[in-house]
Amino acid sequence: MFRARGLSAIALATCVGAAIASVPAHAAASPLELFGFGGRSPALAGAGVASSEGFDATYINPAGLGLAKRKRATIGAMYGDFALTMDGARTDTDPASGLVIGGAVPMPLGGWAKDRIGIGFGFHIPTEAINRARAPFPGKPVFTLLENRSHVIGIQFGFGVHLKPRLAVGFAVNALAVLRGGIDVTTDGSGRFTTQSEQRLLTRFAPILGARWRWKDDIEIGVVARGPSRSDYDIAVTSDLSQVLPLALPEIRIAGAAQYDPLTVAAEAAWTARPGLVVTGHLAWAHWSGFPLPTQNAVTGTPPQESPAFHDTAIPRVAIEYVKPALGGTFTARGGYAFLWSPAPEQSGRQSLLDNHRHLVGAGLGLDWPGRLVPLHLDAWVQLHALQPRRHEKDMGRFLPEETPPFDVMNTGGRIVVGGLTLGVDL
Repeated sequence: MFRARGLSAIALATCVGAAIASVPAHAAASPLELFGFGGRSPALAGAGVASSEGFDATYINPAGLGLAKRKRATIGAMYGDFALTMDGARTDTDPASGLVIGGAVPMPLGGWAKDRIGIGFGFHIPTEAINRARAPFPGKPVFTLLENRSHVIGIQFGFGVHLKPRLAVGFAVNALAVLRGGIDVTTDGSGRFTTQSEQRLLTRFAPILGARWRWKDDIEIGVVARGPSRSDYDIAVTSDLSQVLPLALPEIRIAGAAQYDPLTVAAEAAWTARPGLVVTGHLAWAHWSGFPLPTQNAVTGTPPQESPAFHDTAIPRVAIEYVKPALGGTFTARGGYAFLWSPAPEQSGRQSLLDNHRHLVGAGLGLDWPGRLVPLHLDAWVQLHALQPRRHEKDMGRFLPEETPPFDVMNTGGRIVVGGLTLGVDL
């Protein structure tokens, strides 16, 4: 009887720890960082810092909210398919799906503030889970920046101020959930197992600062700085089973980062080459060297993990937008390209945080009927992310003789196809 109870206690503690470990996320980035936000910017391959003025400006550049001309509410949806491969075998990455909700409102103020201040909000809500990904064991091969990163909620609130005829500034926040809690495994007076669980969802805010400047009548300049956004989880599993076990079980700590978007600074110029035709050039710097360990060691005394050793990256984008009258309103065609350098080094050591350079091609169209009885705005977009093939080879000198590396050589690649649709109405 005593042995059976002891084995059951160990199994219980192990199962509790394993169950918790399978719920939190590895350090994925958000769908906003991966695809862009709204119905216009994704079609421009993530550009829009110098031109966004709707609800999507809360993330892209909140200075645009100060230039909003009318109240508008928007709702939409997106869906994406991930075909990521390791040595030619496709991973089981879940599709991405989510809802987009937003609004932009010029404030009806008087005096100096008349037609100068706008506020906005934007939500990206995954349809399957509010915040979900998988926490792999350290060293397990995983596409750390792509797998499940779309299953994260994004909430932004912001405002913009049109300070001068050629200058606007803005501020917004990106709200994230941080999970803290614990599970205590004990026994009651009769030797039966009991558990007490307490989890708390805390809020962490990441700032977004932006500015827009009309340098010339045909050239708009935009700059934005987005603070690092990080959603952590930290759950301690403790036990007091002295009534049924002659030894004390160690505390199990399930901790890591469910979401991480780096500090990003972007500058963009939008040139109106001729009426209806806008050409955009964009360059961003991303502080990926601050990338945290996806999964912390669960037990004190475990040898420290190797650092991810990610490095900062530069992201160039080019985009084009053409507007012409059509169908009683206006028709807009959009397209863009971005090259996304991978911040991850070759995975030759103990970590296997896989990532590839990506070529991103975006396209989309818009239909606007602003003067109708029901003023509608329809935008559709699609993106193709083509992963540049990459080879990873483990350095056997970084492993102990008795250790078996997760792989000797691995080739990674694949593609992502994602699209979305938004519908806005002027109020």
